[in-house]
Amino acid sequence: MKFQLIHIGIKEKRLKGFRYKRLINSGIFRGNDTRQKLIDCQGPFHGWTNASAKNWVYARVREQKEGRKVHIVCDCCDTRCMSSSCEHTLMDKNTENRRNPNCYGQELVDLIIDLAKQN
Repeated sequence: MKFQLIHIGIKEKRLKGFRYKRLINSGIFRGNDTRQKLIDCQGPFHGWTNASAKNWVYARVREQKEGRKVHIVCDCCDTRCMSSSCEHTLMDKNTENRRNPNCYGQELVDLIIDLAKQN
């Protein structure tokens, strides 16, 4: 099974055919800050008690099993690619490119892929 789940920053363009899922709508984080998880979404996934956050993750797992292409978008990074070859992916090339080293986006992408592999 080929997984097509990519973590991108808020100012990156979507690739053709990819759905756009924002982390701030996942129920995993406090308010609009994708750098701080809620207390009931910390630790191993099987220990999470936040039902809406778990459902959001399971929906992404289902999308991967169905072969859908999905971008997981965080709000704490402008871009996730810092090389000059990625400049074409930015919507606004004149902005400073923030990249939060503590971003949870890739961790969640890895979690979703691991769960999809298990089931």
